[in-house]
Amino acid sequence: MFFTTTIKLTTLLQSLLILANMSAASNTTTTTIPPFTLSAPTGTDIWRKPPSHNTFNAPTHPSHLPVYTLKSFHRAKLTFALPPASQLRQYDQAGLLLHFTKPGLADNQTKWIKTGIEFYYGKPYVATVGCDAWADWSLTPDPSFESHSSSDARPAATIEAKREEDGLGKSLWVYLIVKDGTGKEVERRPLREVNWAFAEEEGWSVGIGGYVCRPTEEGGEEELTAEFGEGVEIEVLKE
Repeated sequence: MFFTTTIKLTTLLQSLLILANMSAASNTTTTTIPPFTLSAPTGTDIWRKPPSHNTFNAPTHPSHLPVYTLKSFHRAKLTFALPPASQLRQYDQAGLLLHFTKPGLADNQTKWIKTGIEFYYGKPYVATVGCDAWADWSLTPDPSFESHSSSDARPAATIEAKREEDGLGKSLWVYLIVKDGTGKEVERRPLREVNWAFAEEEGWSVGIGGYVCRPTEEGGEEELTAEFGEGVEIEVLKE
């Protein structure tokens, strides 16, 4: 009798979990921007550093980013690849861009988060930059990149930025999505928690898309091209 009751309770809990997941899924809408290739000329960057440096001239795709209310943002994900290391320069980069704007806000006061791969002193790293007032920058080595500094392999990654909440409040988490040989997700590797992202949501919007930068002009005028083979997946909460 006890065994039968336990099975029934387990089945009930599983059913409730499935219903909860279905309910959660029905509260969001997912849009996918089709796969694309994006190129950046030299001298392009997204960077803000005191006392006065403020650059935001990198190509994005779409060129006019799709904009959503910040309150509705749930997550964004993309997969992309850079050229082999032999073709990369210092600070070459590509990835996911979130651009936070508000009516009446000056261009030099907008906020943004960019996360992807950046080439730094001969090696590709997973890089995340968050800019509230000024930009900060973090680099994370990834074992899958170890051979990329001396081979024709193309540094590639799947990156996701997601709204999350715990007992202390809400934040945006950036993850590196690790896949197996079949493309199946096997790990969500946490890279960065950005606590200011949802501190003030009322009146704010967020533009979402892919970006490419080639800040360094030394080495010629050749453009940097990245391939975004799965496009951009954007999930927003229904308002």
